[in-house]
Amino acid sequence: MTNENTGSPDAEKTEKSPQVPVKPLSQVLTEVEDNIRTAINAAKKAVEAAKQAKQASAATAKAAGEAVKRAEETQQAGNKYVQDTTRVSQESAAKAEEAAKSANESAKEAANMAQQAESQAQIAAQAYKRASYAAKEAAETAAKESEEIAIRAKDAVQAAERASDQTAKRAEEASAASREAIELKAVMQNFSKSDKNISTGVDRS
Repeated sequence: MTNENTGSPDAEKTEKSPQVPVKPLSQVLTEVEDNIRTAINAAKKAVEAAKQAKQASAATAKAAGEAVKRAEETQQAGNKYVQDTTRVSQESAAKAEEAAKSANESAKEAANMAQQAESQAQIAAQAYKRASYAAKEAAETAAKESEEIAIRAKDAVQAAERASDQTAKRAEEASAASREAIELKAVMQNFSKSDKNISTGVDRS
């Protein structure tokens, strides 16, 4: 059998190897300049970032110093607050103890006063009871006396009425006797005059 491929192996390799594109020199220079410019800008940005980082670091250090100072001041203020609070608490506790003692004494005094008041209330209740009983007896006695006085007054009124009737009757009798005496006197006077006239007539004859 005859081999139909008559080409050489070197020729096949030359045909299959990739071809590297070749750029123009001007384009390569332009790309190099662009890369250099980009690197310079990146370096500038790095320097600026370093400056900012340094400034931030200084500001951070300053802030840290201020924070330490504030922390020390806060600690001192806290210690003073604790001391003041402790002192005030002790004083308040002492005052509370004194107030408790005073309240206890006041409670005892109030209890004694309440006991005395209860005793006085009992005495007053007994006195009121006795006074009520005495008032009741006095009222009953006064009622009896009033009734007796009313009876006596009624008897006196009746006696006065009887005496008045008798006096009126005697006055009428006296008035009648007086009239009779007056009439008798008049008769006697008339009789005396008549007697005188008779005597005068006899003398004349």
